[in-house]
Amino acid sequence: GYTDVKDNLVALFINSGAADCQSLQNIYAPKVEENKTDLEYLKKVISIMKMMRCTEQDAYFQASYYVYQIEPSADAAAGNGYMAFKKGDIDTAVKFFDEAINLEEDQIKKAEYAYAAAAVLASGKRLSQSRTFANRAISLNGNYGAPYILIAQLYATSPNWSDESALYKCSYFLVIDKLQRANAVDSRVTDEANRLIGTYSR
Repeated sequence: GYTDVKDNLVALFINSGAADCQSLQNIYAPKVEENKTDLEYLKKVISIMKMMRCTEQDAYFQASYYVYQIEPSADAAAGNGYMAFKKGDIDTAVKFFDEAINLEEDQIKKAEYAYAAAAVLASGKRLSQSRTFANRAISLNGNYGAPYILIAQLYATSPNWSDESALYKCSYFLVIDKLQRANAVDSRVTDEANRLIGTYSR
């Protein structure tokens, strides 16, 4: 029927490479509102926008939000976490990432959500809370370098966790130690870890 034709047009449009994120936003924003109780439709929008790497658009966030209302899932919770963070609402973002950790079965993904929460908290200068989530990410996945780097950066941005200058020096050893751990467990972060080790070793 008509919807098939329309879907095929959308598919054609996407495959032609003419689909930039703004066009997808324009196409889907009103449709997501119209179909906010249609789980299948919303999931389709999410998967198309993910495929096109258009996950910063409101249509994507709105679709995630409605999916979450119908069928709470880790994925949808995380989508809402990113949306809240983009709007600058750190508390809500962390709440959703926490929810995503609880709903997710896969340890590796759980760790990624914990890291996302840690990163959001770090951006809001909530250092001890951020460290808690970063450590949670590491306990969920010991071979995940990013949270080690984040912890190192938390120590480095606020090395005055104590007034004693000896301990102040100590925190830099902690920083280097975390960076070396990151290096040891996760080759994806080697370049960044080495760059930071170079910076902090001075």
